[in-house]
Amino acid sequence: MASALATVLTAGAGAAVAATGGHSAAASRGSGGTAAAPAAASTPAAASSGTDRSGSTEYATSHVTTIDAATHQLRATVDGKTVAVFPVGFGQPRFRTPSGTYRVLGKDAVIEMTSCSARITCDPDSPDYYDLQVPWAVRLTSGGLFVHGAPWDHTIGSEDISHGCIHLSVADAEWFYNFSRPGDIVIVQGTGRSGGPVGP
Repeated sequence: MASALATVLTAGAGAAVAATGGHSAAASRGSGGTAAAPAAASTPAAASSGTDRSGSTEYATSHVTTIDAATHQLRATVDGKTVAVFPVGFGQPRFRTPSGTYRVLGKDAVIEMTSCSARITCDPDSPDYYDLQVPWAVRLTSGGLFVHGAPWDHTIGSEDISHGCIHLSVADAEWFYNFSRPGDIVIVQGTGRSGGPVGP
């Protein structure tokens, strides 16, 4: 699935990115993105916490990820400092990714995604039909919006071909999966749409 966000960073984080030519100071990745080790990012100096909408799940608010449709970039931050920047893909025109502020609801190393469960089509003869095993899926909504690996998408960072989810390369999706924790904030913006079913 695909979707996008506009950059919401502190001035310090923006300066760090500018100093490295638009990428965080970290090892280069095959997809063209950069990232620091998720292990380092998962130990913030001072993370505030609270409860989710059900009032039961603790979450840390030091992790904020912004996904920007205008730049086709995912920017992960810890305590306002950029730790990773990756190219992303979003929903094609008929299946625009919904913008909004989300919290990570859960994660699946591999998950089956179908056009039928996404309420797009159950007809195997439809060009919009799919039944896929999807790697490194981070769930943003109960309705099926995910950030996930998309090994079939060779246009990540330049074109939007998903049915609504946010696409990453498999390597970048694995990093984001390891970085993400239930309750983390993910901001998607600039897509020109809100709400509705989504799929990979």
